[in-house]
Amino acid sequence: MTVTGCSSPKADDAKTQQKKEAENNTITLTQTQIRNAGIETGNPDQTNLSEVIKANGVVDVPPMNLASVSVPISGYVKSTTMLPGSPVRQGEVLANIYSMDYIQMQQDYLQAISRLKFLTQELDRQTVLNQEDVGARKKLQQAESEVSSVQAQTKALQIKLQLLGCNIDNLRKNNISSTINVVSPISGYVKLSTLSIGKNVMPTDVLFEIVGTAHKHLEVKVFEKDITKIRKGQKVLLINPVISSQPVWGEIILVGKTVEPETKSINLHVHILDEEMEARLTVGQFVNVKILCGTRTALTLPEDAVVRQGTDGQIFIEEKANTFKPVLVKLGETEKGNIEIISNEKLESVKIVRKGASIIEAMHSGEEN
Repeated sequence: MTVTGCSSPKADDAKTQQKKEAENNTITLTQTQIRNAGIETGNPDQTNLSEVIKANGVVDVPPMNLASVSVPISGYVKSTTMLPGSPVRQGEVLANIYSMDYIQMQQDYLQAISRLKFLTQELDRQTVLNQEDVGARKKLQQAESEVSSVQAQTKALQIKLQLLGCNIDNLRKNNISSTINVVSPISGYVKLSTLSIGKNVMPTDVLFEIVGTAHKHLEVKVFEKDITKIRKGQKVLLINPVISSQPVWGEIILVGKTVEPETKSINLHVHILDEEMEARLTVGQFVNVKILCGTRTALTLPEDAVVRQGTDGQIFIEEKANTFKPVLVKLGETEKGNIEIISNEKLESVKIVRKGASIIEAMHSGEEN
């Protein structure tokens, strides 16, 4: 006996409809499904978006907040406790240098002071004698010359010693020191230390590099093709989740006047407007930025209208009543909940799902499976 099955015409029609929709890559929903899912359709918007230039920047400080520390005399490292990253204050001692030349310079100064005192007394004596016509005027002139010479020598030695941090008042009391205190010229932190105990140092050696923490800014490079769009005073958006989840804004203060031949770019000096965010930045840190150069009109949809697929997106066009077709589009800028859509198709007057695209995508994927 052979048993055969039969199906109703309505079931056959439904299967045929689903097959046609699968072939056409569309999905048809009932009015009830659309209402329950809260799906809304409409035309895309013509929106004025900020025209932006994407660029990279690095956190930096101005030249007055960068210091290379050296000593203008030779010697040996007696002590140091500073490591890269150590915070320092202006005037804080970074290291002690033992120097025979320093000792000799102090000795020379004291001897010059003593000789100057003697020569000054001799000049006074020759002045009196010259007034009484007792001695020759030549001796007076010689005494004046010697006083001027030793005064210059004494003054030069004093300035050199002061540059080395010598306390002249203590030295005049014959308190000769064997060590030089190397101090930080600015407040900040130690970027580089080249010292070790006993190391011989020369006047040309950089002992420390200090980076100040005030007046941090961004040095941003913009390619040659975008130079004409850049102006002083334009706002800059910093994009770095490490800094803040909230927008951090800056402003272009200086625009470079020359193009770097290697990178074909110009340099922008960007001031950070939020002082709290500025303090959280680290010198040398890389930051992505968007430079706002004006406005332009673009085709946009609400974010709920787009199903993101990497850098692209998928939208749903209403081909006919309650029937929707997925279309891939390129995504541009996002601003205030609106996403720029870029497509070869003319979408200005096309009805598109503006709300509930993800729900339709889930239903569509379910049918395909």
